[in-house]
Amino acid sequence: MSDKEERQTMKLLNGQRIREQRGVVLIVSLLVLTILSVLGLAFLATARTEDTIASNYRNHTAAFYAAEAGVESGVASLKATLRANPNTSDADLAKIVPAALTDPNYTFSAFQVRRIRPTPYLTTIDSGPYTGLNGLATAYEVSATVAGPRGSRARLVQRVNYVQIPLFQFMAFYGRGLDISMNPGPVMTLNGRIHTNSNMHLADYWSGAAEIGLYLESYVTAAGKINRHYKESPSRYEGNPQIKDAAGNYQKLDFDHAVKNISIDGSTYSPSDENYWRDEALKRFGGRVQDSAHGVQEIIPPIPDALYDPMNADKSSHLMIEKGSATDSQALKDAKIYYQADLRIVDDKAYDKAGNTVNINGCKDANNKQAVRKESFWDNREKITMQVTQIDVGALTACGVMPKSGIVYASAKPGSPNKGDGVRLVNGAQLPTQGLTIVSDNPVYVMGDYNTKDKNGNLRTTSTPLTDLVPAAVLGDAVTILSNNWEKNGYDKKGDQVVEKRPASATTVNAALAMGPSDEAVPGSGNGNGGLQNLPRFLENWGDIPFTYNGSLVALWHSLVATEAFRCCNFGDPNYYFRPPNRIWKYDTLFDTQIPPGTPMGIIYTRGQWSEG
Repeated sequence: MSDKEERQTMKLLNGQRIREQRGVVLIVSLLVLTILSVLGLAFLATARTEDTIASNYRNHTAAFYAAEAGVESGVASLKATLRANPNTSDADLAKIVPAALTDPNYTFSAFQVRRIRPTPYLTTIDSGPYTGLNGLATAYEVSATVAGPRGSRARLVQRVNYVQIPLFQFMAFYGRGLDISMNPGPVMTLNGRIHTNSNMHLADYWSGAAEIGLYLESYVTAAGKINRHYKESPSRYEGNPQIKDAAGNYQKLDFDHAVKNISIDGSTYSPSDENYWRDEALKRFGGRVQDSAHGVQEIIPPIPDALYDPMNADKSSHLMIEKGSATDSQALKDAKIYYQADLRIVDDKAYDKAGNTVNINGCKDANNKQAVRKESFWDNREKITMQVTQIDVGALTACGVMPKSGIVYASAKPGSPNKGDGVRLVNGAQLPTQGLTIVSDNPVYVMGDYNTKDKNGNLRTTSTPLTDLVPAAVLGDAVTILSNNWEKNGYDKKGDQVVEKRPASATTVNAALAMGPSDEAVPGSGNGNGGLQNLPRFLENWGDIPFTYNGSLVALWHSLVATEAFRCCNFGDPNYYFRPPNRIWKYDTLFDTQIPPGTPMGIIYTRGQWSEG
């Protein structure tokens, strides 16, 4: 082959190789492009899927929060409805609607507030500051379903318990605007719960006592602040009240909500940590000492919203013990215990609930005098001769006129109560076996031993079975204890105003007492209203004479009739009118299982099961 032919052959072969290589590159390029296209489409699909998932998640989250807002709105509306009318019907519940949603893309597809059980049931609170309290619960359920874009949906359900708490489950219970203040002087031990919807002031120093001390054995709670000083003298931090912790051991309260500590030796410190009080109180007392720093809420008194003025809560609560009138609304009728009473004694005449006269003329006392009659005596605190309707409880019981409901309403006169009018209960050692609650818009005087015999007529002792005891209560504008010596010595003249002329004798009262103290102490004034230890009032020289008390002390109002100021223990004070007793006081555990007729109920709300879906 010539050179020329060889060159042509090589040229043809090279061209063929080039064409072959170009074909391979094209094929590879197409394969790469195909793979990249597939990957791109996959990435795009994944991105779209993730975007859809994210969008659905956002929509569901938004629907969830919208449903949660609906539930919270429903719970708030339910509480408002029940406050306005505790006897709310199913039809009223059906009228509750949620607050409107701000985003138009989300709507309530379903919303309901319903009563789970047709009737209330007994329950025991098992958590929080009110652990262990018994109550009558009505269970409600609030459910909200919200629909949103792309089929998003959320449904939430919240259970709410409306719990009625008998206020006589406390050793002491104070309402809004009434601060609990304790400085007992002589040693005082209280074994029951103590609560206030306001503030609490605890101290245990009194210059007139050789042995002092305040010992609290159960829960101590306040919706306001717990302070360790006199209310009337805020700078006086003296003594350290002692409170039992969760293990039953006494711990000193040597600090308070203001985290100011003043020890017995006078040393002071103020921790810089603003949460010190909250944390240290929980640590030291095991949850048995709590106030607003721990989230303690008010226990709402049984006064409908339409009548309850939070700024004048004491005057609103006083309505509970006031007489009925023709102009009373249904809400007012529901609030007044007057309408529950099957026996009403007004101006020494008796009537039943329908207004029919009840003949009590044949009911006579041990001296053959009318069991219900007018009497008078000098009240050295009020500085006035009291004109009282005197009720011989034992004589009315023997007469068979005491109502089966166990509720008696008594008032000295028709119309509004006047200063100088009152009700006095005598011969009350033996009460009707079904229990007895006496209510009055006047100051009430309990003279002599009261409810000291059991249902069988035997003297009540510490070993008497609870089933044999009689539940009893007295509610009045104020309640004053007159000792067994009062009637014997006839302390009824103004000339007996010198306290040394009125020696008391040992007396026992076993009954819940709801009453009003005088007005609150003004901080810095040095003058108080006597505190919890003087909530039941006294008019005699008790000295170290024991006043034995088993019951429950409740203060929801300030006295509107017996309004004179508390004074004690200054022998040079011409207004001085009594010396305090040796207080042997206990919470009556009978009230854990048997409450007095017509016991006022406070209200709390607890949340139960919460669910989604």
